[in-house]
Amino acid sequence: MSGVLHGIKAQIVRVEVDVGNGIPSFDMSGFLSNEVKEARERVRVAIRNSGYELPPQRIAVNISPADIRKCGTGFDLPIALAILSANGYIDEVNLDNMMILGELSLDGSINGVRGVLPCVCSAKEAGIDKVLLPEVNINEGNIVKKISVMTAANLKQAVKYINEGIASHRSTTNDENNYKADMKNPEMDYSDIKGQFAAKRATMIAVAGMHNIMYMGPPGSGKTMMAKRIPTIMPEMTFDEKLAVTNIYSVAGQLGDNGGLMEDRPFRAPYHNVTKGAFFGGGIVPRPGEITLAGKGVLFLDEMTEFKPDILEGLRQPLEDKNITIVRMNRAYTYPADFMLVGAMNPCKCGYFPDRNRCNCFEQDIKRFMGKISMPLWDRFDMCIKTEEIGYSELGNKIHQNDGEELNSFSMKEHIMKARTTQLERFKGMDIMYNSQMNGRNINKFCRLGDEESKLIEKIFAKKKLTARGYHKILKTARTIADIEGNEYITTSNISEAFYYRGIPEITVH
Repeated sequence: MSGVLHGIKAQIVRVEVDVGNGIPSFDMSGFLSNEVKEARERVRVAIRNSGYELPPQRIAVNISPADIRKCGTGFDLPIALAILSANGYIDEVNLDNMMILGELSLDGSINGVRGVLPCVCSAKEAGIDKVLLPEVNINEGNIVKKISVMTAANLKQAVKYINEGIASHRSTTNDENNYKADMKNPEMDYSDIKGQFAAKRATMIAVAGMHNIMYMGPPGSGKTMMAKRIPTIMPEMTFDEKLAVTNIYSVAGQLGDNGGLMEDRPFRAPYHNVTKGAFFGGGIVPRPGEITLAGKGVLFLDEMTEFKPDILEGLRQPLEDKNITIVRMNRAYTYPADFMLVGAMNPCKCGYFPDRNRCNCFEQDIKRFMGKISMPLWDRFDMCIKTEEIGYSELGNKIHQNDGEELNSFSMKEHIMKARTTQLERFKGMDIMYNSQMNGRNINKFCRLGDEESKLIEKIFAKKKLTARGYHKILKTARTIADIEGNEYITTSNISEAFYYRGIPEITVH
């Protein structure tokens, strides 16, 4: 048995081999990609160079079920072991209830493959209790508990371990070998950003509730600096979140040499000339795109107006559904897209509107520039904050403070963890973890308003002609602000502040 990736999950497949007399040949079937068909020569030479002599024979290999396309190089090892079993080098009983993955080199050594974690998870769900993996994938395989994991460095060693029994050759690792993604730069801190108290507070609120946020302001006002420091204040992931992120990076082949459970939330910042396939996922052999690789973390789009319109508009559905479905060769692949969107842009082409002393853009040019972000996409941002230009006095050594509180990454994360704890308790036993994930029913339950608060939000709704989505986003942001301040119920000040963060797009020319 082996595994084949389908989206971010894996399906169990069976590698079948028949050997017999006849003209020597090596035939393979089962809806195979070119890289799987190329296994013929790799397997034949690897078996010979590992010291096993095969008589001239007709070899037929089938990977079933035949209606699932097989891609990747992980079938080399199970094909080789099945051929050796058919020739009497391995007792067939020893291969029962075992999943095998691995790519072979011509000298018989076993190379690592991508997608090991979802394959091992599928094996456990199917009741398989043993897996044989390449040595480089051991940390990844050991993430799944209550399943025996064995590794081998080469084909000869794999045959020996299988014949002697898996129990005495189980490889183990400890938690110290878990993969530490290099997402956080210890040299980055929000204390590096002078001034911008309002933008820092907005960032803190956005991270606490995983709300989508847009930074808008003139060049050099700190928009990119603000976004790149978000990983330093993000809350730690739960085990389920770590497993989900590791699963995605395993499928994408981006776990690195150490493998193991990812500890840090992803921070993805694709350049504006990224292709649709790289951004949303896809390709001839479908793979996760940037919006999937940013799962449980941040997708940062710097200079957002420079991105192609089809990429920006394509974000609308994933932001609502938290997944994306790609159809290739009459099969649908669904990838998660559960990320926090962070955007940064200038208010006009020169970047200085509405300062008419410096901005010389015509009214129509400004409208056209702002129109690159459509109103339906604007509506999907929970928050939008304007970054102000920094004066000379704020560039000195004195750290900007507000009411004596130093706004650095440490103090901001303390507030975020306080709100995070409240949310975990609130949504215990539910399929959501953050305020931004609440639906209409959850909002009615957890965002109850008093008479004064109801009157205020009613007035705002009527005056600003909010959409239902905009109304719900204000309430969800207000709920996060209340959690940061330790309020059990949403107050009028919480609503007012949440509404303030929705008003920035109105700086377009009137």
